[in-house]
Amino acid sequence: MGEIPQEETALILKCREGDSDAIARLVRLYEGPVFYLIWRAVGNVEDARDLTQETFVRAIRALDRFDLARPFRNWVLRIASNLSIDHLRRRRLRTVSIDIDEDSETGMRAPILADSGALPDERHERARLSEKLAQLVAMLPTEYRVVVHLRHREQLSYEEIAQVLDVPLGTVKARLHRAHHRLRALWTGGEEAEP
Repeated sequence: MGEIPQEETALILKCREGDSDAIARLVRLYEGPVFYLIWRAVGNVEDARDLTQETFVRAIRALDRFDLARPFRNWVLRIASNLSIDHLRRRRLRTVSIDIDEDSETGMRAPILADSGALPDERHERARLSEKLAQLVAMLPTEYRVVVHLRHREQLSYEEIAQVLDVPLGTVKARLHRAHHRLRALWTGGEEAEP
């Protein structure tokens, strides 16, 4: 785990004092990763917007209890993850749509692995494969989708993921292993059996 930047600590201290500009800067700093994590978990842009707002409302209200020795990013992603899971439980949502709205006003779509040197047909194939992978990830159970997102999109270490999700390190490794196994099976059209 890296050292906490002094600028972040100073920003959080200003937020604790009620500085609205500091609060706005803190939200802007982390709203992208928070929104994307929630959107990947719940599969709905409107719900993701609402839950992102709720995440920051809760984070700002609890900021006086935040441990400045820890990364704020991990803490706010943990809040977002918990809210997403609670939301899905309340709605008893077992699946999410694998359709991705490319024309939405947010412009959210599956990440494309772009290479400026690739030929158009290669870029198209990469985009198609990226889209397929995003659809397969959306088919995973929530706890697997979240851990895959935190590991591969946010590039958190296993330890950081365990901290964000408040689960043992072994649970993170097991979920990630099972998620990769299911994705491999879905990709090849094989069985979805647990390893």
